[in-house]
Amino acid sequence: MNQKRIDKLGPLKRRRELFRVFGDDSAPLALVSWGSSAGVCREALTHARSMGFQAKLLVPYLVYPVAEEVYREFFASVRAGLVVEQSHQGQLYRILRMFLDLPKGVRSFAKDGANPFLPSEVAEQLRQAALALQGEGQDAREPQE
Repeated sequence: MNQKRIDKLGPLKRRRELFRVFGDDSAPLALVSWGSSAGVCREALTHARSMGFQAKLLVPYLVYPVAEEVYREFFASVRAGLVVEQSHQGQLYRILRMFLDLPKGVRSFAKDGANPFLPSEVAEQLRQAALALQGEGQDAREPQE
C-alpha cells in the first residue's frame, strides 16, 4: 500500500496546470510565491514592470512533490529574485534548495505574523535585487526601443 501511494506522486510533478507563470519568460528577475502572498506578488510584479524591470512570477498550486523540471525551466533565465512567503522560516525556499540548484541571486523573503506583505515592499526588494545585478554588470531593465 505504501508503494501504491508513493507511485501517485510522480505524475503530479508533470501537471503543469498546477503552476502559473506571469511576466516575461526570459526575465532575469523572478518572484516565486504561493498562498496568500501570491496575489500581492502579482501586484508587485506589475509595479516592478512599470518601473521598467524585466521580471516574472511563478505561483505553484502544488508545493510537494517538487516539480523540478517546472522550476528548472522557470529559473533558466533568472539571475536574481525572491521566494516570497508568509512564513517564519521560509519553508518553500528551503524545500526548493533541497531539490534544485537555485540561481545565486535568488533568496528568501519571508515574513511571519499577522501583517501581510505589501506590494510596495515586495517591489522594493525586487528593485534591490535588480540593482545588485546592475552592480555585477547585468541589466534587469526592459530593453529600450
